[in-house]
Amino acid sequence: MYTLKAFADEHGHRMWHDRHLMNSLRMIKKVSTFRDFATRPITEYKPTDIEALMDSLADEGLKDGTINRYLSAISSVFKEAVRKEVVTHAPSVRWKKESKGRPRYYTAKEVKDIIDFLKTSRDPWMADFVVIAVNTGMRLGEILGINNPESKTYGKVSDCGSFVTLFDTKNGDERLVPLNRDAQWALENLMGTPSAYYTHARFYRTWWEAKDELARHDDNFVFHVLRHTCATRLAMEFNVESLTIGKILGHRSTQTTQKYVHVQPDSIKKVMQKLENY
Repeated sequence: MYTLKAFADEHGHRMWHDRHLMNSLRMIKKVSTFRDFATRPITEYKPTDIEALMDSLADEGLKDGTINRYLSAISSVFKEAVRKEVVTHAPSVRWKKESKGRPRYYTAKEVKDIIDFLKTSRDPWMADFVVIAVNTGMRLGEILGINNPESKTYGKVSDCGSFVTLFDTKNGDERLVPLNRDAQWALENLMGTPSAYYTHARFYRTWWEAKDELARHDDNFVFHVLRHTCATRLAMEFNVESLTIGKILGHRSTQTTQKYVHVQPDSIKKVMQKLENY
């Protein structure tokens, strides 16, 4: 019985060519590291499995266009499997709309509501993940790398506990991330090793429950928006310059940082109020 990767490796040359073949097989290889995709028969996939994969890619910080390319590769594999009568039908895939950045940040009330919900959930440790993310701007994968030498992105906490040095980040750079008191306390609650509490299935099951309760129809209600929220708060509430925010988030370009910063209506109002007594 074929797995997704085994079928792609054997029949990929019929679907793709040259560099497209190499890139598509690379994406299918990465997809196979998700959940049990490495061993699951190609006949045993449902749309919800692909949607869960999409959420995971989004939480890694991948842009909608990149996720679309992953979905295109997966769709090609299933179409070829249908043509060869290996499967009877391909799982329906909902394509993500490309955008110039995720048009979302969480308000202070939303962050509080998320934390309060998670604290009373079956997985209360997730509240500490949220606290770390919104106070550091770290991606989910970077949080899972803290004190976890088996992670691709490894995070080493300083002796004073005030910083995390991230090695082999998304862009390949080393990054120093400050930990404020809230982030330090949350990390202590996780015994310094967030990955020890994490399983993919539990994390997304509980996150979807939070979404259903707090923002049922909001497709942008994802963990990665906490990274946008951190950047937006630093810029709009504390007037931190883009260059500094970019250093914290690990961006090489200020243009990338600007996509993460969303203008808050209250901030605009306060700016305009300065003209009242001019």
